[in-house]
Amino acid sequence: MYDPTPLLDNLNPEQLRAVTLPPESALILAGAGSGKTRVLTTRIAWLLQTSQVGSGGILAVTFTNKAAKEMMLRLQAMLPVNVRGMWIGTFHGLCNRFLRAHCKMAHLPQTFQILDTQDQLSAIKRLCKQHGVDDERFPPKQLQWFIAGCKEDGLRPKDVDVRDDETRRKVEIYQLYEDQCQREGVVDFGELMLRSYELLRDNEVIRMHYRARFKHVLIDEFQDTNKLQYAWIKMIAGLPTEHGNAVLAVGDDDQSIYAFRGARVGNMADFVREFGVQHQIKLEQNYRSYSNILDSANALIGNNKNRLGKNLRTDQGAGEPVRVYESTSDFAEAQWLVDEIRQLVKGDGFTRKEVAVLYRSNAQSRVMETALFNAGVPYKVYGGLRFFERAEIKHALAYLRILENPNDDTSFLRIVNFPPRGIGARSVERAKRAPSWPVLWP
Repeated sequence: MYDPTPLLDNLNPEQLRAVTLPPESALILAGAGSGKTRVLTTRIAWLLQTSQVGSGGILAVTFTNKAAKEMMLRLQAMLPVNVRGMWIGTFHGLCNRFLRAHCKMAHLPQTFQILDTQDQLSAIKRLCKQHGVDDERFPPKQLQWFIAGCKEDGLRPKDVDVRDDETRRKVEIYQLYEDQCQREGVVDFGELMLRSYELLRDNEVIRMHYRARFKHVLIDEFQDTNKLQYAWIKMIAGLPTEHGNAVLAVGDDDQSIYAFRGARVGNMADFVREFGVQHQIKLEQNYRSYSNILDSANALIGNNKNRLGKNLRTDQGAGEPVRVYESTSDFAEAQWLVDEIRQLVKGDGFTRKEVAVLYRSNAQSRVMETALFNAGVPYKVYGGLRFFERAEIKHALAYLRILENPNDDTSFLRIVNFPPRGIGARSVERAKRAPSWPVLWP
């Protein structure tokens, strides 16, 4: 038995309360920079070292692979046990793991492949061309959004409320897309969630197995969960009326910015009601910013309605005053940016590597980069194409996928003419009509 008390060192009172909560469902309102990742990982370590649960009895859901990896590394440093086998990951990553284990019952091949966003769009375009869909009336991108939105709401084609001819046609295309994916043995991200939820919903043996296993379910960034993800949580954890398990939801309604992706901040209020939450803890001590920034943020956020409410504070002092600059155009803004950087470097003695520029969307970077380039200010852009989104990597993966699954049309069409083999569009169309499509060369 290891002494768990060192885990609690250097926690502030609110963090300590959150880490040592009894085995009941609870909501942690964690403000920006308040140490929520530390609370989550320490909570898991606390449960393990006080023998309240074994490593196989914890399910922890994060929103990014990076966050999941960081949590694993922290736990590895905290615990004298191997945590690699624990169920810690994103919703999609955990659902992938779940479906691999139950692929037959989920009516999927063991080697099913996952379509990323671009591959999904390519599959929809191919489908529209095959069935003569007017891509001006029904743009593939909009069809992709429609299908994703339906899945995020847990709706199969037969469940969609059809009120007009346009929706009816979209539902028909949705069904064709479903049939195509099933035929090729591929799933998109939305399908990972939806099929996992349906399997838990429709198979009591599997549902009760996982409820008996995962006594503690921890959800990070709860404010960004959508309708289907929340339904999945209820299915795998169980409600109190079903003698469900302890769910620790960590989130911040003030940071809910993904409504356009289907996120539903109302899940937090529903969680409190449906899980009979008695413990709500606010993490308000900020370790990232100075008080001038926090005071400005608190004043702005205070105007929001229907928020659960908290007020961030810090012990780091006031810091520099917050300045607001309103430019007449994006070009004027970029020039102001260049002037500010010059002042910081030449006038105030900062090095260029100490200066960072944040912008809301990639579309804004072009004007800024042009101004920096023309002014001779060296810079580096972070957050470009991800490794697995690079063309050469996607080509390599497509070759591996087609070797594993010859029915994967999307992968075949990606590599059939790469590197160039002189195979034209007409030849590909002719091959697609062949009984043995896809036709693999020797």
